[in-house]
Amino acid sequence: MTKYFHINCAILFAVLLIGCSDDDRLETVNVGLPENIDATFNLTQDNSGDVTIIPTADNANTFTIDFGDGNVSDTINVGSNVTHTFSEGEFDVTVEAFNLIGQSSAMTKPLQVSFNPPENLEVLVENDGVQSNTVNVTATADFASSVEVNFGEDVVEDSVVTGEIGETLTYTYQQPGIYTITVVVSGASSVTTTYTEEDFEVIEISEPTVPAPVPSQPAQTVKSIYSDAYDPINITEFPTEWSDSGFEEIQIEGDNIIKYANLAFTGIVTDYENPTDLTDMDYVRFDYWTPDATSLGFKLVNTTTDPAQEDIIEVGTPTQGEWVSVEIPLDDYDMDRSNVTQLLFDALGNRATVYIDNLYFYQDTPQQPTEAAPTPTQDEANVIAIYSDAYNAITLTELPTEWSGSNYEEISINGNSTMLFTNFDFLGIVSDYENPTDLSGMTHIHFDYWTPNAESLGIKIVNTNLDPIQEDEASVGDVTLGEWISVDIPLNDFDMDRSQVTQFIFDNLVPDDASATVYIDNFYFYN
Repeated sequence: MTKYFHINCAILFAVLLIGCSDDDRLETVNVGLPENIDATFNLTQDNSGDVTIIPTADNANTFTIDFGDGNVSDTINVGSNVTHTFSEGEFDVTVEAFNLIGQSSAMTKPLQVSFNPPENLEVLVENDGVQSNTVNVTATADFASSVEVNFGEDVVEDSVVTGEIGETLTYTYQQPGIYTITVVVSGASSVTTTYTEEDFEVIEISEPTVPAPVPSQPAQTVKSIYSDAYDPINITEFPTEWSDSGFEEIQIEGDNIIKYANLAFTGIVTDYENPTDLTDMDYVRFDYWTPDATSLGFKLVNTTTDPAQEDIIEVGTPTQGEWVSVEIPLDDYDMDRSNVTQLLFDALGNRATVYIDNLYFYQDTPQQPTEAAPTPTQDEANVIAIYSDAYNAITLTELPTEWSGSNYEEISINGNSTMLFTNFDFLGIVSDYENPTDLSGMTHIHFDYWTPNAESLGIKIVNTNLDPIQEDEASVGDVTLGEWISVDIPLNDFDMDRSQVTQFIFDNLVPDDASATVYIDNFYFYN
């Protein structure tokens, strides 16, 4: 069976490449570079110096390992390992990971091999402080490579956690109480070193001590019910009079959070006169924290139909003592979602204390374009092109400028060159300070943009040959997400001398927001 699997994979890979030139094979297969490369060292505790190395990485197909002592391994397949005998000493072990088409990335990790038993052991045992009944243990020692912690919970079949020396190991107990925690560190020596923490008190946390995670969903895709991150839609009852629950709004580090005490069920009414249309939304999302809930569901109700339609989705067995983010596909609700009027949290026959934050609905947008920008149709005779495969561009001396506040990369989408801005704040382009660009004969500026998350986008043109410098900026208006948008702005909207333009700047107009990603193509001026 294994032989046939490899043969079929080889045939499939060959089929993918048939008809492709050498230049476009990478795009056809669309294989990412290996990343998140790491290696686990397992030292044999017998003074032999034998070390088993287990390489891992995302997007990897094979590995090679430079042991740092003049020796290099043969090719290692994903999921396999290699054992090498070291002498005593310190080594820089380099793991090189290769993807399916032979591209590689590398990572170097230090390894100490000593036949001395671990010395100078220091152990830190502490309650997590955020997650209930959770303890963190960190151990450091000379001549040690690994650590094993027995958290001492007898009712659990295996309360032993292993890891690398210096790594923080975490364990969540079934119940709070007093426990004995044993830490054993080891290296290449046959002798280990042990530390015991007796009568350690594991603490239960009954309420959250940190706020819920900050949502990152673009505001344009959200219909928010309750969240400091977004403007809410109109809500007429929150909570409803018929709710069977305590209700209190609290703050943690300035973040507003709802506390439902003794929750059986609680209702929220959007607006009976103006129901909420959720047919254009893909998910409902909320964060919950509970010390004691054993069940929890979220219900949608449409009271405009006769009879009313409703459906409830359970979140599964709730995780206690930590913030949990829930995302439920709205297609899971078997009902008419065009006129939703009520939202309910339900303990499903039980009672519990539940904290809720960031309750909203959102559209799921693609994160990158799969098609190139539209091909321009302007006659090249009427165009001054800055960036486009469709036209001969003018000479640019800086793309991007050194003072740009964004990452820049030129990528290819279906063979079409495209600019990619990440961590987008602003990005500058200089035509030529010695030979400025005369735009006085042009009537419009054009570019195509695609973004998964930007809230704003502007374009600025600058004339640095005047004293003082002249510049002006225009916005694209409301940003559309997840599709190519063609922008045409009249140059008369720019109140400045356009006869000697030297700089063009794409600008994120939201202050202090540098998390956006923007693709730009077909940037030109035309008459």
